[in-house]
Amino acid sequence: MTTQNKELRIERFYVGGMACSFCASTIEKGLSKVNGVESARVFLESGEVIIKYDKSLVSLELLKKEIERLGYYVFDKTLDSSAVLKDSKRRALISWLLTIISFLLTLPMMINVYTLPYYIFYVNILIVTFSLFYIALPIHEGALNALKKGILNEHVLYGVAGISAYILGLIGILNPNLRTFLFISALLTSLHLTSGWMGAILRYKAEKALSKIVELRPPIAHLIDGRDVPITQLKKGDVVIVKPGEKIPLDGVVIDGESEVSEAIITGESEPVIKKVGDTVIGGSTNGNGYLTIRITNDYSTSYLTRILGLVNEAKQGKSRMMTFFDKVVDRIWVPFVLTISFLTFLGWLIVGHWVYGIINALLVMVIGYPCAIGFSYPSVDLSLYEKYINLGILIKNINILEKFSNIKAIILDKTGTLTYGLPIVKEFYGDIKALTYAASIERFSSHPIAKAIIQYSEKKGIRFLEVKNFREIIGKGVMGEIEGNKVFIGRREAANCDVNNEDINIVICVNGRLVGGFIIKDVLRSDAEEFVKEIRKLGINPIMLSGDKENIVKIIAESIGIKEFYGNLSPEDKVKIVKAIREKLNGNIMMIGDGINDGGALAFSDISVAMGNAVDISKNVADIILVGNNFSSLLLMLIKRNRLAKAPALNVIIALSYNAIGIPLAILGILSGPLAMLIMILSLISVFANARLSMIYA
Repeated sequence: MTTQNKELRIERFYVGGMACSFCASTIEKGLSKVNGVESARVFLESGEVIIKYDKSLVSLELLKKEIERLGYYVFDKTLDSSAVLKDSKRRALISWLLTIISFLLTLPMMINVYTLPYYIFYVNILIVTFSLFYIALPIHEGALNALKKGILNEHVLYGVAGISAYILGLIGILNPNLRTFLFISALLTSLHLTSGWMGAILRYKAEKALSKIVELRPPIAHLIDGRDVPITQLKKGDVVIVKPGEKIPLDGVVIDGESEVSEAIITGESEPVIKKVGDTVIGGSTNGNGYLTIRITNDYSTSYLTRILGLVNEAKQGKSRMMTFFDKVVDRIWVPFVLTISFLTFLGWLIVGHWVYGIINALLVMVIGYPCAIGFSYPSVDLSLYEKYINLGILIKNINILEKFSNIKAIILDKTGTLTYGLPIVKEFYGDIKALTYAASIERFSSHPIAKAIIQYSEKKGIRFLEVKNFREIIGKGVMGEIEGNKVFIGRREAANCDVNNEDINIVICVNGRLVGGFIIKDVLRSDAEEFVKEIRKLGINPIMLSGDKENIVKIIAESIGIKEFYGNLSPEDKVKIVKAIREKLNGNIMMIGDGINDGGALAFSDISVAMGNAVDISKNVADIILVGNNFSSLLLMLIKRNRLAKAPALNVIIALSYNAIGIPLAILGILSGPLAMLIMILSLISVFANARLSMIYA
């Protein structure tokens, strides 16, 4: 079939049960062997599998079944994915209960195999059989299908080791010394299912975060004919009405009405923008107090916000493909290595005339080579550091980025909402109590951000509102009304009909045409921003500011806190270009801190991405770290301890591997017994978790 005749489609599945990049490579390899699949990419952070396929050769149902045959779950993103988590949890807990019972039945045998009633052994067989072949059945099905495709993965190693141990345990009917292998089989099952459970937890959390992205757009739009429709059904040319306070559904042009629109979360511009007939508006921005009639100019798939999501997805593809060295080794080398060593061990003992010992020692090589502790080494550090830093107001979403901390050369900071609070506040008030009372009494009828700032300031001063008559809001200028027979205007100085001598005042209070007071209202710096910039400079890290705001405003903020390199008037695409340019120039990693939709692409392309706690969900989703408390102090602590943080995960992997390095030679030589193998496995897990807990103190 020629390229022209291909019916290429791209489909996105949401997959549960993935614990690491090991699982990701299994799915990618399995799908790539399906006739008609052009490419398959797995994004562990979001639990997504994106498949490019020829519709004429393969169906969606077949692709779904193929993923499930490999041992994973495919679920509908619109449904509650907690079902995946609950199933993984149920299987793991039942398995551990059966393993504990098996251990209690096995322990007396290990002490004296002849003192217990014979039927106890058969009870143990029934328990382990149920755990191995029913509770873990999906894993065995996945392993079998992986083998059919020539894929050697962790499921295969578990299946071979678990079933082999089970068979040896059954031979305990003839040789009681082999009965302990039943417990080994049960223990391997519990460890493997627990890894899947932990993976399900991480995928579930990622799914919940991703599901909130659509909240950036309104779920419905109001058509001019009175119908409400999902925004995905809007077409170019449709006319919609946007009410005060609502989000604008998609990109368009105003054909009727006038209002101030806040685009700060989209473009980074801190000041609301006046929109009137003929002006363009961006989907996802927030309407002010006016009614707007808008003709849609871009459908859902080509809108501004969708383009930003595209930038994020483009970067996610790059990040998702960058597996750690540990994952690459386990995926490409470890399983084939263990299986090969196991076979050679059997062959060696067979040559010297001890085939029974060959079988036992070969199995022990697989048992001790099963990377259970290795698999837990990363998650255990992840959870420990997660626990520590969440208590300090930091959520670490991607533990793999910690290894990049030791080589941070620059930190790129967004301005609006990151270095500044992103909302106007009253920095200073000029006038008496009466002037403030007049202003507050009128502004309480407005939902404008400046009105909210004045009300908040007035409430702290204990102001009591007066009766207002004939309230009127003038779009882009201010508000006015009558109080005690006086005509009062509060608004921008350039729109006032009274003289203003103080150039710092940007919001004035005029009574009967006479200036009686005013406010200096600004988007001000966060209280800890200047200290943060100062301290990272001491650490040898260069601060850089990017903003969609006006160049002169960016310059004032940058110079006030000691940032020498700064850029203004940037679109989201501009930010991405600058981030790429800085990465190419620096011999090291860069961290990006942002909060808005316009930061999404730049965050995705940085080495380490940080979102503020008040950030929109798209930024939180793509970010490696979220500053839940909206302050820099805890992040500064991470930067100070960055070398220890970078080493913590790798150290745990080394500890786990050391037990395998000791146990495998002992198994080859026939020195390793079943009980000793169990002891090494248990010690490796204890050591991994102990080191993970210590990392909470030192990292």
